[in-house]
Amino acid sequence: MKFVMRIVLFIFAVGGLGLAGTLAHAQQWNGPANPKGTIWRPGNVAVGEEPRRGDDPRAMIEVTRPLASSNDQDDRLFSASTLYKDNTSPKFEVDTRRAYAGGARSKAGILPADFDLAVHRSAAIGVVNINENIPSGYRLVVGGNILAEEVRIKLIKDWSDFVFEPAYRLKSLPEVEAFIRDHHRLPDIPSATDVAERGIDLGRMQSTLLAKIEELTLYVIEQQKNLETLRGKVTKLEQENAALTPTASR
Repeated sequence: MKFVMRIVLFIFAVGGLGLAGTLAHAQQWNGPANPKGTIWRPGNVAVGEEPRRGDDPRAMIEVTRPLASSNDQDDRLFSASTLYKDNTSPKFEVDTRRAYAGGARSKAGILPADFDLAVHRSAAIGVVNINENIPSGYRLVVGGNILAEEVRIKLIKDWSDFVFEPAYRLKSLPEVEAFIRDHHRLPDIPSATDVAERGIDLGRMQSTLLAKIEELTLYVIEQQKNLETLRGKVTKLEQENAALTPTASR
């Protein structure tokens, strides 16, 4: 009987040491015990793996997870969603590959692998520091300068190749001169006032400028033809004049 009691006491002692160790490392969250209450705790929070960064500055909340050994490396780590009439709408999500805004994670299967941030095509995003009223209808608004290695504008229609169509009416140079005299700008080019008020459409402006270059090319070709015609007439007159002029030997 004494032997049995000693075993029981030993088990309780070992369990007590384990419980004491657990309690020594446990940190209680504060807040009301109801589903609608807010819970909180002081200090930092790590979810996933135990942080091993020593004395490095600690983030307020960390979500970490090792990359899977398989090709499936987009396990979701964090999700912030809205719920309205039993419909859940993801607003911001992070997995082990990239961050998503506006439900873009549903398009993860077609996104390039080197994207770090994906935004759903119907989302409106902005980095705004503009003191003017921002017009509606824009999905990206940036206040300040933009630096990029390449900018590609996709035009749906109205590229300027129509200038070379046979039916295109090229204004005469006197018409262009009169327009410049009256409006102080080229035809189809917005005025300085319009640009100051509404800015410019890069794609449309590129097409318009190319149209002006193409028109200028047509003017040069036309002038070259006129020049060749005049040169031919001058050559003919010189030959006729030489035929009528007596030589020195006569």
